[in-house]
Parts: sequence; structure tokens; C-alpha cells
Amino acid sequence: MVSLSLLFDGLRLVWTAAAPDMPPALWMVTLTVWGILGIAALIDALKKIVPDPLILLGAVGVTAALGFAVSWEVAAQHLRLALASALIIWAINALWYARFKRDALGMGDAKWTLLAVLCFGPVRALVAWGGGAILAVFVMGVARLAGRRLSQVSFAPFLFVGLSAASWILSHPIDGL
Repeated sequence: MVSLSLLFDGLRLVWTAAAPDMPPALWMVTLTVWGILGIAALIDALKKIVPDPLILLGAVGVTAALGFAVSWEVAAQHLRLALASALIIWAINALWYARFKRDALGMGDAKWTLLAVLCFGPVRALVAWGGGAILAVFVMGVARLAGRRLSQVSFAPFLFVGLSAASWILSHPIDGL
């Protein structure tokens, strides 16, 4: 039987590696944010909305944890990068809307990305977008082959799978690559 100490140490190592820009002492914050992002993705899948209170709770928690554990300057740097990421997604959607009169991205994706960047960093969030997009296209293709056309797809669940995979892959480099 595996001791609780070994299990606890394993969880600490996994969640420390998952967010390399976060101090190792904040691994439980990383785990909590991953849970918040997962719940937000599930709600998006079921109700087509990423709840603001969940994202706000996560963002305030990460910012406060960084501020108290490291410095308020570091917390502000993380927050600026996260806000810039959300603003980029909003701008892309605004340009798309101006041209085609329909949204390209939901603002839930921008909010979800804000929290992902704040905690896990821009590299993992960007890989999550790439992996999530590939997975979403695959699911839409399978649905189409099955004779079912999907008019709208909630993207946060795909982002969550992409973030989880990115965190794992980028934390466990393959020897020789």
C-alpha cells in the first residue's frame, strides 16, 4: 500500500511542474486553479457559459497567493500577461465580428485563458489552444462523418484537455527531443 506521504509528495511534484512560473510552495494553488478551470469547462459544455465568479475567484486567489508568497510586482506581472492574453482574444473576435458579423470566439474562452495564463503561464496556454483546436476539429469531423452537424462547439472543454496535456507533456520532456 502506498503511504499518504508518498502520494502527497507525488501530487506536489506534479502540480509544481505543471506551472513552472509559480513558486513550488504554491502547488496547491495550481491544483485548485486546475480544478476551477475543469469545472468552468464542464459548465461551458453543459450550459454554454464560462461562469465569471469562478474565473474571478481563481484570478484573485492566484494574484493574492503570488503577492503574499513572492511579491506584488511578480503578481502584477502575471496579471498583466493574463489580461493581455484575454485582450488579444477579445481583439481577434472583435476584428472577426467586424468583418463577418458573427463571433469567432466566445468571451468565455478569453476569461478561461486569462486564468490559465495567470497560473500556468503563456506557453502552456498557447499549447492548450493548439491542442484544443486540433481536438475540436477532430470531434467536429467525427460528428460530421456520423451525419451530425455541430453548429456551435463549447471550446473550454477542449482548452482544458489541451492544458492538461500541455502541462503533462511540457513537464515530462522526452529524452532525445
